[in-house]
Amino acid sequence: MAIDGFFLNSLSRAIEGDGNPTEGMPNPGTGNARSMGDGIASRAIQISETAFPKLEQLLDTLSNMEWDLINVFQNIALDNWHIPAYHPAGKSSPYLLLKMKLLELVVHSWDIFSSLNPSYKMQNTEAKILCEVWKEPDISNWLYTPDLEQIDPTTIDFCFDDSEALRIQTWRGSLHIFDRPTEKSTETITTVETTYQDFALLITARKNIHEAYEGNLISVAGDKASLDSFHKWFRGS
Repeated sequence: MAIDGFFLNSLSRAIEGDGNPTEGMPNPGTGNARSMGDGIASRAIQISETAFPKLEQLLDTLSNMEWDLINVFQNIALDNWHIPAYHPAGKSSPYLLLKMKLLELVVHSWDIFSSLNPSYKMQNTEAKILCEVWKEPDISNWLYTPDLEQIDPTTIDFCFDDSEALRIQTWRGSLHIFDRPTEKSTETITTVETTYQDFALLITARKNIHEAYEGNLISVAGDKASLDSFHKWFRGS
């Protein structure tokens, strides 16, 4: 609910030509998932405990906000999709906020339903669509924690069960995620065989990459020390 309220406010202000933060909010590019997660969680708990003493009220309000947000997205003019919109992660737009909302829906749905049913799985189609989200620097950097001890560039290819693959490269605190090039590289690259669902859970730290390897959920070719690097980069959202 707190996040829906933020999206609604940011989109409404963007459409009016205001892409700046509201009073008390951090400047774009100064926040990330780890630094702001506790505050968002505390605000959500406060709202649920004080503003909505009855569960029915909470669910009705949340449902109405979801529909309001859908309506706003559906009515954005074609030439307004890439206008400036505020987000603490960095430079944003209604188009990027839509991708962030997709990320929120898919991942947090898994959070909810997997807690009720441990065998619940993210839909493959949804997890595959998220690849377009991971490739957005202003979103993936929201999830990324630079490894200050990393000296050399690190490259990891994540290969999926339909022969598609994403490449993750980091160096000097910068993160790049993109489709793996078709031409073969001359450098040594660690390759991880996984599924779209498991990758989504690994990059958001819902699953631990070391435990995934030990439990045979993924297979690894190349330098397995790269798994430790990945574990340091993505610590949760």
